[in-house]
Amino acid sequence: MSDEPMNDAPVAVITGAGSGVGRAAALRLASRGWRCGLLGRTRSKLEATATATDASTACIVLECDLGEPDQVRDAARRVLETFGRIDAVLNIAGIAPQASIQDTDEHLMRSTLEQNLIGPTILVGTAWPSLVEHRGVVVNVSSMSSIDPYHHFTAYAASKSGLDSLSRSIMAEAGETGIRAFTINPGAVETPLLRSLVDEATFPTDLAYPPDAIAEEILHCIDGHRDDRVGQPFPMIRGS
Repeated sequence: MSDEPMNDAPVAVITGAGSGVGRAAALRLASRGWRCGLLGRTRSKLEATATATDASTACIVLECDLGEPDQVRDAARRVLETFGRIDAVLNIAGIAPQASIQDTDEHLMRSTLEQNLIGPTILVGTAWPSLVEHRGVVVNVSSMSSIDPYHHFTAYAASKSGLDSLSRSIMAEAGETGIRAFTINPGAVETPLLRSLVDEATFPTDLAYPPDAIAEEILHCIDGHRDDRVGQPFPMIRGS
């Protein structure tokens, strides 16, 4: 835990905090004394993350569907009401539907963009005044698919390309506020999402990053160790 008084401790809003990279990031930040707004669609998973932190009482669990703008705004406002500030927004959650281009219809495109791009953008926008006040940071966990698209992931790649652009737009608008925005573009990460798409026989675990490796990179961004690449994509391919 941090030696700072709890009411002065920084606050992070973390999407996808119930599992994978989001959970790993929450555990790392909580161990440093950060307070966390844990966002996700499954309360039981979020509660498990909160319980696993070193400071479960400094976490707020918020069921939130990123595809529902009002829920996103309400979640950010709840964090502000509870903790009084937001210092970091970590956009980690996402969906990755598989479909050929000929089977990628408007419904698939819209739902993917809503979850992976529109929701994160609204979250940043709602947190913006507090991010300005506290010279905050945004970390967008994108994907290598925005740089080198995967077969049958047209909607996913498009949404993640938009997330890359969000980081650039934040930096274009940040001016003298001190806000920093980063993009991380990992290849495969050993998460439930990966295993819902491909089994270990087809894609062995040792070819994928463990979630904590991405969480570590997120903390490097927060800590100022990656300020030379604000707003820029950062490809991460294990073994490269």
